[in-house]
Amino acid sequence: MPNQHVVRRLAGIQQILMGVHQASSGMSSATTGQERAAFIDQFLSQVFPLPFRFGNGDATDSAGAKSGQLDVVVELPFMPSLPLAGAGNSRLYLAENIAAVVEVKSNIASQWNQAVHTAAQLAPLRRQFGAQMIMGAAPTEDIPLFVAAYTGWNQMETLTAKIQSEKNIDGVLVIDSGLFASSPRFGSVAASGPFALWGLICCLHQATSSIKAASTNPVQYAI
Repeated sequence: MPNQHVVRRLAGIQQILMGVHQASSGMSSATTGQERAAFIDQFLSQVFPLPFRFGNGDATDSAGAKSGQLDVVVELPFMPSLPLAGAGNSRLYLAENIAAVVEVKSNIASQWNQAVHTAAQLAPLRRQFGAQMIMGAAPTEDIPLFVAAYTGWNQMETLTAKIQSEKNIDGVLVIDSGLFASSPRFGSVAASGPFALWGLICCLHQATSSIKAASTNPVQYAI
């Protein structure tokens, strides 16, 4: 039986998230986008313990491939990342330093193509780890990407079909309808109600905890 204390806490978080979305409606797209990303960032940073850090920016790998702008980067403590002076949390991330990416959308039904485009830009990047201390499944070379949307589809069948059709997206959360579905490499999770938030948290936990330690080489980015 689900833990009712966890259910109530998740339901409260779900209501807070929707309150932020409603408060930002009617503002410019740039402003609301920043507010949504910032709120998710702050929420995730409160859920996950140190040493994980959350920010936004672009990513690159040792071969020179580069993503576009990423809303929320879950940063591993293995490599340096480069800040942009005067730009808040915006950074240039090295691929090996990223556990996962979360894209934040207002309505995934109308912004699905945007999420697919971002995922396609991130997909070519490759992480190169040396010796690793691994718990569970070994990390993949590519960087997992999830989408957190405030509104969108309200049927699990639609959500799972979208995940199956897009190989570069590992999971989608729809906060308003309380739905979450993940790709097979993240267990093909299908969670509803307040536990939709828990589904995303669990998948990010898998992405962050699979590597307890790893050797990396920043020098490869300069030669």
